[in-house]
Amino acid sequence: MSAIVYASMITLLSIGFTLTHMTAKIPNFAHGTYAGFGVYVSFICVRYFEMSPYFGFPAAFLFGGLMGILLYRVVVSTLRRMGGGAIVLTISTIAIQIFMAQFQHIFAFWTRETYGLMSYGFLLKQQDFKIFGFQGIFPVSLFLVITIVIGLRWMLTQTKFGIAMKAAAEDPELSQVLGINIEKIQVASWFITGGMACLAGALLPMWFMGSPGAGARLLTSCMAGSLLGGLGNIYGAIIGGFTIGVVEIIFTAQGMKIFGLWVGEYRPIIPMIATIIILLVEPSGVTGWWARWRVGGGYESLMARLGRSKEE
Repeated sequence: MSAIVYASMITLLSIGFTLTHMTAKIPNFAHGTYAGFGVYVSFICVRYFEMSPYFGFPAAFLFGGLMGILLYRVVVSTLRRMGGGAIVLTISTIAIQIFMAQFQHIFAFWTRETYGLMSYGFLLKQQDFKIFGFQGIFPVSLFLVITIVIGLRWMLTQTKFGIAMKAAAEDPELSQVLGINIEKIQVASWFITGGMACLAGALLPMWFMGSPGAGARLLTSCMAGSLLGGLGNIYGAIIGGFTIGVVEIIFTAQGMKIFGLWVGEYRPIIPMIATIIILLVEPSGVTGWWARWRVGGGYESLMARLGRSKEE
């Protein structure tokens, strides 16, 4: 069950990271830190208001979405108007990531010192319900991912706004000439991606230990999932995110069985290794490889990257 819950979280994060990259043309390195706020939205629901953590899920999505809009309006949009390029914007997301991560540490420390609540290394599994002997977060996390994926597909293919969003992602200049409001598209995409990231974080303390740095630590896995799926394809992000999440948990669990519990401390290395392999072997991800395979060039391209010829 750990693999499914974790994979659901990484899938949500990977979809958001990919969508931001498609529309804003930059990697948002603050994306994982959004999830950290989701962790504490669940914490506040349970510890402050003594409610079920599931009531925090819609609140987490709304909070993350508003935070995404704030980041875009205050930082990204402002820097663009000042002539900032992709490098400047990318560095700005790193700065925001550092600021938000420290803010989470301050909040956790203040909560512990003021109210005496365990805000470091907390777990909300006891507040979960059970269904057929399973923790409720197991079916709920799967349901959330499936629902969001179906909803995104419907929006991108069946609504005028979704079609406009895809057009703006592919060619913003031409889309603007055709009358599409690019600014509106950007604001909507940052709201959606921020909401999904914060929602993913709200899932985390239901199964894993919550802490101020929990969200930021998910960034590497999120990036690996997006790269595996292909940074220009949302459906690829679904495949990549779920695959990385499952592989990370299963490999760690098997390593702990074979070599000992100390292997668990090195779990973050797995997505790092996956990222390096993807960039070396197939930077365009599985969707890019599949597109070339369909026209007959996938095998040759893969062998060329591996330094082999077709005859070998």
